[in-house]
Amino acid sequence: MRKLIGSLGRAWRFVRQYGFVRLYRKVKERRERNLAEKGYEEWLFHQLPDQEEDRRQRETEFPFSPLISILVPAYETPEPFLRQMIESVLKQSYGNLELCIADGSPSEQVKRTAEEYAARDSRIRYQKLEKNLGISGNTNAALANAAGAYVGLLDHDDLLLPGALFEIVRALNDGQPADAVYTDEDKLDPEQNRHFQPHFKPDFNPEYLRSNNYICHFFAVKREIAAAAGGFREEFDGAQDHDFIFRCTEKAQKIVHIPKVLYSWRCHAASTAANPESKLYAYEAGKRVVAAHLERTGKTGTVLDTENYGFYRVQYPGSSKLLIKSFENFDGQTGVNVVYYDKACNNSVTILGEEDYVLFTCVRRAKVNAGFWRELLACCGRPETGMACARVYGKDRRLCGDIRMAGVQDPFSQGTKGLKAGYSGYFHRALLQQELESPTDCFLIRRELLGEESTVSIPELCRRMKEKGYPIYYEPWAVMYESR
Repeated sequence: MRKLIGSLGRAWRFVRQYGFVRLYRKVKERRERNLAEKGYEEWLFHQLPDQEEDRRQRETEFPFSPLISILVPAYETPEPFLRQMIESVLKQSYGNLELCIADGSPSEQVKRTAEEYAARDSRIRYQKLEKNLGISGNTNAALANAAGAYVGLLDHDDLLLPGALFEIVRALNDGQPADAVYTDEDKLDPEQNRHFQPHFKPDFNPEYLRSNNYICHFFAVKREIAAAAGGFREEFDGAQDHDFIFRCTEKAQKIVHIPKVLYSWRCHAASTAANPESKLYAYEAGKRVVAAHLERTGKTGTVLDTENYGFYRVQYPGSSKLLIKSFENFDGQTGVNVVYYDKACNNSVTILGEEDYVLFTCVRRAKVNAGFWRELLACCGRPETGMACARVYGKDRRLCGDIRMAGVQDPFSQGTKGLKAGYSGYFHRALLQQELESPTDCFLIRRELLGEESTVSIPELCRRMKEKGYPIYYEPWAVMYESR
């Protein structure tokens, strides 16, 4: 009954802020996601190492076998959850680890349990803090007590899945050791009898990281980088991991994504995993985290909320005074040359004129939203941008093509192609700024990036942008609708 009342309360607050239509869409998407993930637990079970694979992993000798320190800030952790967390670490097939627990609890319960395990396993480094220092302060205490070459972040009631550290170290032995590594993750219900909502992540994608803390868990980084980044900052409590990840990745040269679910985030009533409204302060902190990152990296933009907690958009300043005469017909726009192409055959297209920007689109008759030109030009005007892509709907008001980032390995194929207008898709990706693998059906590019050539094919243009290090950015707030 309490759970039902809580759900109704959250629904009512959402209705007051966003209306019944958006609530309906949110519930419908949740149901469709659950259907799409049917069979996930069975799939996960087959991905985890069996007894023979676990034995093989334990016998593997890597050329590079660093000590990995698992940092756990603890505070009044329920004993069953604490035991499960500790055992998930100690049972890892890669054994060169230490579990650094910094306990800010006023009671002795965490201490008793941790010391019980520490008496049996010397890899546990437990410290009872004189007082609770908060999530950032407690984590900093664990970091200060760590001796590993790498440190990994583990919440006090979450789990590392079997083989997690083995996969981390295997990735570190692939060429030059990475500065930072992260994995895919899922959620776990309180009774530990159901894994759900797997998060299949992209390879390192700074644009997407500005939209949300998609890296989150499991994240491991060189201890020297963690120290150089300054550890965790209490002014960002609630979003301290996001802030820490930003500052570490800003310093890292090589960041590796392991496309395997290796971490389970426990989902209970007080956690943001189950109840996003349980820590509203965290989302305000998240906005400040992104703003601080923009300032450090010399980018100018305003961080805005979206209708989904913990997901943001950055509105970049307009960089053009182009005169846009009409939203109904692109032809004749001052400063923009419109080039139509046939997506089906990817023929070369001829670019005429000397305008500053070229808009490529395979939609010949279209309407656009009021912010289309402003957002697309602002994105394209950023010096690092290669292509600025719009969100494009067909005549049936469904998304044209799949909005896809590099590195996503989703066996349940939860793409965005065909998604109805008004829906946000898997982890809201249809509405989030991100770097794409390939452009959408409408994209803007600066004429200077095309060089002297007047004829170009779309695939060749994409290849050239990637070779030169110019990313393909998705700007979902520039929306195009194919006219019926």
